[in-house]
Amino acid sequence: MSRGRGGTSIPDSTAIGEGRSLLEINKRIEILSEKIDMLSSEISELKVAFEDLSKIKEFLPLNIRFVEVRETTVEEAKREILEYCDKHKGEIFYPDDVADELGLDLKTTVEVTEELMKEGKLEEVK
Repeated sequence: MSRGRGGTSIPDSTAIGEGRSLLEINKRIEILSEKIDMLSSEISELKVAFEDLSKIKEFLPLNIRFVEVRETTVEEAKREILEYCDKHKGEIFYPDDVADELGLDLKTTVEVTEELMKEGKLEEVK
């Protein structure tokens, strides 16, 4: 940029931004546009694949569920697992059922369940 006599900034046609020329900026825009086009194409392909999966899902022998796992502390997981157990007294259930139902990580659920059994708060059914 160059300054005029009154202190007003006048843009220099060859240097825009952090020392980048207009030609460099246009090239960067072109590259980004190509990447956007590629991503749009990949998104379209994923949509088609998802639609295909949705169509064949009804023919699968297993009932597939998608579970969103959320982050939680070990103490929160303990509290939630104990609450789950209280609500399902007398029932037999497995850590993966509890993890799915509560949205907990399976590894964390198994570890917390084992810890609760050591503490005598849960019993393993044999």
